[in-house]
Amino acid sequence: MLGRFFGTFLMRYINPRKLLISYAIICSIFTVVAIFASGLLVVYLLIGIAFFMSIMFPTIFSIGIEGLGHNTKIGSSLIVMSIVGGAALPPVLGLISDSTQNIQYGYIVPLVCFLVVFMFGINNIKTKSKSDQTLANV
Repeated sequence: MLGRFFGTFLMRYINPRKLLISYAIICSIFTVVAIFASGLLVVYLLIGIAFFMSIMFPTIFSIGIEGLGHNTKIGSSLIVMSIVGGAALPPVLGLISDSTQNIQYGYIVPLVCFLVVFMFGINNIKTKSKSDQTLANV
């Protein structure tokens, strides 16, 4: 919850696309360190990942439906259906953890997801939102 409020506050001053990219980088770094670190540090890193992950879905959703016009309903439906990854990917994390006998190696799965979010942000960084265009016209 704190991450969501803090992220929303930052979006007043930082382009949401840039913030999404920054948060994806931070989550990726935290995940890599959590895979190879040990002890209490890993716990703090996982808390940090949850903090920085908090704005990802709403930001992806708003960027994803932007400019769809009459296709907004179907676009938003498809984005919402993509949440099924939250059900499909934990078993993959479990398979990796079981096969390597180390649960930390399973965190390669969220690492890949954070890299996909990073690429989504990069691919949409040059797209101007209506609010950006409105500000440019003022």
